Amino acid sequence: MVSRQTTLGVLTIILFSLCISANPVSADDEKMFEAAGSVEVAITGEPIHVGDTLSISILVHNQGSETGSVRLELSSIEGTNISNGTDTEISPGSSREVVVELTPMKAGLMEVNWKVTSDDGGVSSDLQGTFEIQVLDSQTISVNFGLTEWSLDEGLFCDFSITLSDGKSRLVGVSVSLIESGESILVQEFEILMNPGIRSLWSDFGHPDASMIIISLSPIGWSPSNSVSNLSWSTTVTSPVVSPSVSIGDYGPERPSPGDMLTVDYTLSNSGDSSTLPGILRFVSKSDGGMILAELPISAISAGGSSSGTISVGPWTDSQVVEADLVWSMDGSFASDSISISSESDVDSGINLPFDIMAALYGAILGFAVVLIGLIVMRAVSERTPSTESGDKVLRESRITVRQESTSDKKEIPCPSCHQRLKIPLSHSGMVKCPACSSQFSAAPEDNGVDDMATSQKTTDSVSEPEIPSIVTVSSLEDELSCPECQQMLRIPLDRRPVHSRCPACRTEFLAEVG
Repeated sequence: MVSRQTTLGVLTIILFSLCISANPVSADDEKMFEAAGSVEVAITGEPIHVGDTLSISILVHNQGSETGSVRLELSSIEGTNISNGTDTEISPGSSREVVVELTPMKAGLMEVNWKVTSDDGGVSSDLQGTFEIQVLDSQTISVNFGLTEWSLDEGLFCDFSITLSDGKSRLVGVSVSLIESGESILVQEFEILMNPGIRSLWSDFGHPDASMIIISLSPIGWSPSNSVSNLSWSTTVTSPVVSPSVSIGDYGPERPSPGDMLTVDYTLSNSGDSSTLPGILRFVSKSDGGMILAELPISAISAGGSSSGTISVGPWTDSQVVEADLVWSMDGSFASDSISISSESDVDSGINLPFDIMAALYGAILGFAVVLIGLIVMRAVSERTPSTESGDKVLRESRITVRQESTSDKKEIPCPSCHQRLKIPLSHSGMVKCPACSSQFSAAPEDNGVDDMATSQKTTDSVSEPEIPSIVTVSSLEDELSCPECQQMLRIPLDRRPVHSRCPACRTEFLAEVG
């Protein structure tokens, strides 16, 4: 009979042999990998959408005496390899997480086989299995433009919203660009974490030279159902236009006097598509070189609106006629209306001159000078001594001969008014004008054999006599009288009579008297 101890020993040897046959370990490799805890894989990243990446992991323990590497592999039910993880090195007696990533490319229920493998061998049969995941359709993302305004005071403003379909929260990059002169210019760029639903955003652009706003989205770490080429949205914009105008109404007083206060009614209108900026209304005198006579602040006027009021101007200038502009100016634009106002001084004269007074004055002075020169020439011609030449043509003598003859054949006579001694030709008969006192008297030709003193005395006596028998006498009680020969009306002042005169028309000499 076999003892009990012998029976136990045999059973122990048999069990050990069975263990060795079930888990063979080579002599040169004593590594043994088994699950360090649960034998089920952990799935991270659910819910999962098409294009998302899942993380599948399991904790593996190395109970061998040498370091070894393992990896996690995924395959379909049909046995097609789906994804292989990277090799993970595990030291003896240590445990490490072995990870593989999976990116589903279609929606629906997905059944996946997994297992831990090692090129070094010694992997427990428990490190394998199957799991299922529900893959959802890809999320969509879009942009909706809300309020887009462009005004002169606040600039370009754009309100827009981003919509993300149901699913997971997503990180999204947002870029905003403007189209200026056909060229895209990036003006804003930022990242936001989008939760499923709608998120409102806004942007201020100032006053750009833009015709379009473009908003582009870029998913960060995920794939939307929109293709990359369809992740941009745009809207056109138009720069604001103001069209200001000024209209001058009634004003009073109608003819202001210097120093008065003038009130002018006005109407300001804006026919543009945007509100105007606040500005200033000025009353500017063009007659005084652009002097500002009054100004008034003006508030912004809305598109298609108007505003009326009254501006006070004063004190009024002393100009006869004031040409002025009512100017409405603001940043970037202006408008004006003209007005002409006559002062009170124009009423006294009764004349509203349609020309420049200074120009007329200069013209009058020039005309007076021309007339004066003409009169001097006419008088010189009318008082020229008649020629004593005979009708026969003679050869012209030299100037020296003529000068010598004219110098030698002269006589000296005194002026009866100022006693200035004058030299006249011996053969001259008729009137003589004194260059000193401008008086005129008659000088008769001197007889042969009479000396200069006798001639002078005779001339003086003849002038002192009121009448000369050989000259016709003409009398009148007015400054004007008629020529005795041609009846030409002549002007000879009464205070200069009696005086010898010559008609400039017929050359007739006569004595003008009062009577």
